[in-house]
Amino acid sequence: MGTKVNIETSTNDFWNTKRLVRMALFVALGTVGGFIPLPSPTGTVGLDSAPGYFLALFAGGFEGGIVLGIGHLVSGIKAGFSLGPIHLPIAIGMAVCGWLLWYVNQKFNLIAAGIVATLFNGVILNALLIPLLGVGFFMGMTPVLLVASAINIVIAIVVYRFLDNR
Repeated sequence: MGTKVNIETSTNDFWNTKRLVRMALFVALGTVGGFIPLPSPTGTVGLDSAPGYFLALFAGGFEGGIVLGIGHLVSGIKAGFSLGPIHLPIAIGMAVCGWLLWYVNQKFNLIAAGIVATLFNGVILNALLIPLLGVGFFMGMTPVLLVASAINIVIAIVVYRFLDNR
């Protein structure tokens, strides 16, 4: 395996044009992925997260997290904001998922990172919504979110490993 790529720089240099364009491109890719839905009660689950997860591995957790958060909001808009304002904390949770994927990969490896991010997205983030949406929502969405998270993260890891080996 090649060296880990981390192009995060100081916060003064973070919001440069190149990075903003890259994030916009990956949000657009996530939007396209959002039109490949996976069956779910909310209509917001699809292949929209893979680009954000890839970017978290490639460019860093903060950048990938921003793309994941914005990507979730775009998916929410596409589905008519089926959960209303609850999409905002979910978007923040998705950003955390991207950061976790990056962080655990840096500290351990890609497999551990994929497992942690999948469980965070599919179980923990979903469980945090129980006070707002109830246990029924948690029970109904957990299997869907676990499968969707795993698919998106596996796609991101496969693409990252392919590019890393080149």
